[in-house]
Amino acid sequence: MSNLVENPILNSAFEEPTRHYHFEPGEEPEVREGRRPAQYLVARRERGGGAARVLHEYRELKLVNCIRKRVKAWREAGYPGVTRVTRELLDHWRSPERERRFFFCQLEAVETIVF
Repeated sequence: MSNLVENPILNSAFEEPTRHYHFEPGEEPEVREGRRPAQYLVARRERGGGAARVLHEYRELKLVNCIRKRVKAWREAGYPGVTRVTRELLDHWRSPERERRFFFCQLEAVETIVF
C-alpha cells in the first residue's frame, strides 16, 4: 500500500477547502468531502509477545476546530462588530481584483486574530 496519490491538490488555495484526503495506516488514501479536521498523528509502540508494533492514532485539536467553525460563521454573517476601518481592510484583502491575492489560510489567520 502506498500513501502516494496522483494529484494531491484537491482545492483552490484561495478558497476554503471542500475536500481532503483521509489517511489510515495500511489503507489507500480516500477523498472525503469537507475540510480536514485539525488533528495530529501520534505514533506509539505497543510491545507484546516479543515483538513491537507501531500504532498510529489521530488526535483532534478540538479548540482549533471550534475556533474555525466560529470564525466561519462570523465571516458568513458579514463580520458583525468590527469597526468600519477593519471591515474595509477585510474586504480589501478578500477582493478577487487584488494583484497579489492572499491564500485562504492567510485570510483565515487574519480573521481569527480580529475575531
